[in-house]
Amino acid sequence: MVKFFVITGEASGDLHASFLIKEIKKILPDSKFFGIGGKWMEDEGVQLFFPIENLSVIGFWEVLKKVKSIKRILRTLIKKMKSEKPDALILIDSPGFNLRLAEFAKDLGIKVIYYITPQVWAWGGWRLRSLYKNVDHALVIFPFEKKILSSYGIRTDFVGHPILDEMRLKRSKVEFCLEHKLDSKKPIIALLPGSREGEIKRLLPVMFDISKEIKKRRKDVQFILPTISDEIEGLLPEEQDVEVIHDETSDGINVADAVIAASGTVTLETALLGTPGVIVYKVSIVTYLIVKQLIKLPYISLVNIVRGKRIIREYIQYAIKINQISEEILKILDDEGYADKIKVELNEVKKMLGQKGAAPNAAEIIVKECRGKDEEKECIQKSA
Repeated sequence: MVKFFVITGEASGDLHASFLIKEIKKILPDSKFFGIGGKWMEDEGVQLFFPIENLSVIGFWEVLKKVKSIKRILRTLIKKMKSEKPDALILIDSPGFNLRLAEFAKDLGIKVIYYITPQVWAWGGWRLRSLYKNVDHALVIFPFEKKILSSYGIRTDFVGHPILDEMRLKRSKVEFCLEHKLDSKKPIIALLPGSREGEIKRLLPVMFDISKEIKKRRKDVQFILPTISDEIEGLLPEEQDVEVIHDETSDGINVADAVIAASGTVTLETALLGTPGVIVYKVSIVTYLIVKQLIKLPYISLVNIVRGKRIIREYIQYAIKINQISEEILKILDDEGYADKIKVELNEVKKMLGQKGAAPNAAEIIVKECRGKDEEKECIQKSA
């Protein structure tokens, strides 16, 4: 029986992990999985040591506030690794915690595989040293990442982007609108404030302010809030003219004429579905001042980064101006030529993401790694 520890700290990572686990089980039906994750991993039979919310934080100041809790989780996981002796530790995103855990796993002789590696090309280049020292195999989701990591001597394979497999439309635009009492002939704007509680708390009020301003100028605009977060209901104001839609993010983006989105993987989903919009992002002042010094790229949106130029506008921290953002969204709605130019660029991003198959590709590599480790064990036992 092969044992895997799988660790992720955010909702998107939980979804990516569930697809990967499903593919590993196809090859190794009797494999066992333990770790930190959410409902998607739990549905795949993973024994969770802690729920995903315990690690779902973003920003330096936010991590500092939870440092005692994070250290406790780290100590518990080290004990679990010592007692369970997993064949491999599979890390998914969340570099602040995962790279620290990788160091201990390496000392314990556990194979460390990083699926969806830290975005060292954007900022945090110091993490390359930790990847080189403590990760046996990096599985990257953007083609250009392989060249960067390989140049530092890190064993790396490009497996494709998981969103290409995970994104599924459940119904047509007309069916979706009927289900949620929307008028398919009137403009629809999707609000996408992220999946982590901290993101939602900071961005949702801003997005509601933008929606109110747009509504003043165009009465016929409809707003939807597609979400995979169960925390969202408790963060909604009493009065809001927004339809909250659970677990139908792709369909929500697909029916929308424009999106107002947090920076993250969801922006790639907007590219795949050809929906233009804007990026709005805000962190704590401490995190902002630190990141401002560290970040290497002129953009934070994955859509702009992958394309290598600005194709959608970004409004970050103090640059968040309600009137400006509202005007940009209204321009997308009212100027068909302008919207079409953005859609052409989004289609180029779609082409650059490659083909489907990230989870099957990653599962095959991971299983090979573990089988190689089993062979090493047999050789040691025979020589003894």
